[in-house]
Amino acid sequence: MRIKELAITRYGPLANTGRIKLKGFNLFFGRNEDGKTLTIDAIVKLLFTGKTRVFENISRVDESPEGYVILTDQNGQEIKLPEKGTITELVNLTPTECRNIFIIRNSDLTVSSESEFYTQVTDRLSGLRTAQISAVKDNLLEIGKLTPTGVFRDIRGEKLKTRIENATSLIQKTNDLVAGMEDKKFDQLEEENAKYKEDLEGIEQRLSDFEHARKREKYEKGKDAIGKLQQYLEEYMQLQTYQEEERQLWWSCERDLNTYSQEKEQLVQQIRESESKLEDTAGELSNEQGDFEVAEQTKKKLDYEIRPQIENYQNKHLQITQKKRKRLFLVWAGLMSGILLGISLIGIIVRPSVLFYILVCVFGITTGVSARLIFQLLQSQALLGETFEKISLELARFGLNAQSIENILSNLEEFDNNFSKKGETLRELQVKKQNLGGKIKELRDETIPNVDSKIQQGQEKIEEVKIKSKEESLDDYTRKLARKQEVDGLVKQQESVLTSHFGTKGDELKDNIAFWEQEISKLEEYKDKAKDKEYDENEVAELKNEAANIESRQQDIETNMRTFRDNMKEIERKANQILQLEDDYLNCETSLDLQILKDSLQKFIDTSETNRENALSALEIFELIETEEKERISQLFGKESAVSRYMAEITDGLYEQVIFNTETGKIEVERKDGVLLPAEKLSSGAYDQLYFSIRLALGERLLKDKRGFFIMDDPFVKADLDRLLRQIEVLRKIAGLGWQIMYFSAKGEIQDALREDINRGAVNYMEVQTTF
Repeated sequence: MRIKELAITRYGPLANTGRIKLKGFNLFFGRNEDGKTLTIDAIVKLLFTGKTRVFENISRVDESPEGYVILTDQNGQEIKLPEKGTITELVNLTPTECRNIFIIRNSDLTVSSESEFYTQVTDRLSGLRTAQISAVKDNLLEIGKLTPTGVFRDIRGEKLKTRIENATSLIQKTNDLVAGMEDKKFDQLEEENAKYKEDLEGIEQRLSDFEHARKREKYEKGKDAIGKLQQYLEEYMQLQTYQEEERQLWWSCERDLNTYSQEKEQLVQQIRESESKLEDTAGELSNEQGDFEVAEQTKKKLDYEIRPQIENYQNKHLQITQKKRKRLFLVWAGLMSGILLGISLIGIIVRPSVLFYILVCVFGITTGVSARLIFQLLQSQALLGETFEKISLELARFGLNAQSIENILSNLEEFDNNFSKKGETLRELQVKKQNLGGKIKELRDETIPNVDSKIQQGQEKIEEVKIKSKEESLDDYTRKLARKQEVDGLVKQQESVLTSHFGTKGDELKDNIAFWEQEISKLEEYKDKAKDKEYDENEVAELKNEAANIESRQQDIETNMRTFRDNMKEIERKANQILQLEDDYLNCETSLDLQILKDSLQKFIDTSETNRENALSALEIFELIETEEKERISQLFGKESAVSRYMAEITDGLYEQVIFNTETGKIEVERKDGVLLPAEKLSSGAYDQLYFSIRLALGERLLKDKRGFFIMDDPFVKADLDRLLRQIEVLRKIAGLGWQIMYFSAKGEIQDALREDINRGAVNYMEVQTTF
């Protein structure tokens, strides 16, 4: 199966390749990032439409390629993909086999899931069923519930190993318990316990009869109490309008009416007294008003006529007093001037001189001035005396005469004080009159009407209670209210009886009545029971005491038996946990049940051990078969295998053979010096050569000596130049044998190594490029 032609018209950034005709050896060359890997991915998707999950990172472009691949089979017949299906349908190979043998992407020559893959290939080539054998072994382990080492497994939810160990231990505990029960006579204790149980049943029957009598009596008392309660409630409802608050209101209103009537009489008397006081005050005010008007006229004359004169007198008196202080000086000055004037005159007479004339003139003037000033001062004093006399005469008319100005001022001050007192007395009388008038008005217009209003309100409230109760007197209302309170006590008494017997439902009486009726109706079935028996607390107490004694003896027996029963229950619980029976639960209450549990546990152990032995026997057989079949995988490898032949040729004889280690499931390589190396210990170049050899050999075997094609993405990128040339030579050889090579590379060394083949047309050369 070869690729004759391909075309990729659209795939991500790839340029349209056009129609590409392929030969036996084809080199697709392009620099890194030029679309080499995308071209391979597009070809793979066209070959394996919808089956590319085994190819890692093949969805770099999130779309399907547009284009085609034309294949030719051994007969030269052409098949166009993906139009005619996938390549796996044509060559009967799985995508994994194609990925691990014929397609090398991203320079990766390794084989995925190596051991499993070689097993699958070997099964395909040899017709063996290694995978089925392995599945059978797993089923055998599952049937026996074993681990790979052959012991019982202990996985979560199953815990078979633990359950078997616990079953063995529990059987021993069961044997010990059976021995203990025989020693303590467990069966005899059970018989005694059964007899006490019968005695208790007889006592319980008698107690039941007393209980029926108690319930009957309770029913009768409840029936009577509920009847009386409803009767009293009906009477209470008729007296519902009578309220202590309204009786108190009636009583307080009558009391207040009496109080307000007395208060009104007192207020009327207050009006009479206030009117009398008002009349007296008005007369007194009239007299004081006349006196005050006379005094007021006097005060006006004094203020506007006398006081200015007194003020003028005081000012002049002050001035004269100040001048009197200068009078002594003037007298002395005048005396000295007169003396000096006389001397000067004597001087003129004795010895006339200009100086003496001048002095005479000067001292004459000063003497004259001093004399004049003294005269004026004496004249002012005479006028001031006349002014005082005038003031005294005028004040004498008002009875305020005095011998000095100080007395005059004192009399005026006393007059002013008396005038102020008269004014104050007048104002007090005016206020008193006004207050008495206001008080009389307030009493008439407000206080008495307010009391009348309260009297009317009290009468109205009493009338409302009368209308509501239809009672005309407070005494009758009080008697009905007392009856209501008495009925209320009777209701509470019946409530107490019912509560003591039946309890309560809530806080509302109507809810409790419904509850009591319901409870009484529950007891109705006992109304005709035990009529010949009265409930006797003493006899009931004796029966209960007797039952307590029996129960005490039973408890002693139970105490002796409890340990055994607890142990039996513990064994029951553990046994059922171990057995895990889906449809049944084993109870353990008697010694016989204990034996059944023990037998079930032993059967569980025996069955599990039998299953284990059978499973191990079968496993041993299938492991022998599996070992024989795994050894056949080595047919793909070994010294004479195609893998070893290709490896030796590519490495120029450095590695002589390739071996598959069936124990580890790994590939090993033997050097020509006899050293055996695991594949992972090889250099990167030798590692690629090994897996290229494996791919070539497996390809030949799977295609049954027919030829196919290899798609290679720089598989020898890690090889040095010598190894690269040898590997290129191997490619030439396998191309000569009919294999088709599609080699994608970005290495110039590949281009150089194949240049001669390209020039002579032995290698078909194409360049890969993207659209950007």
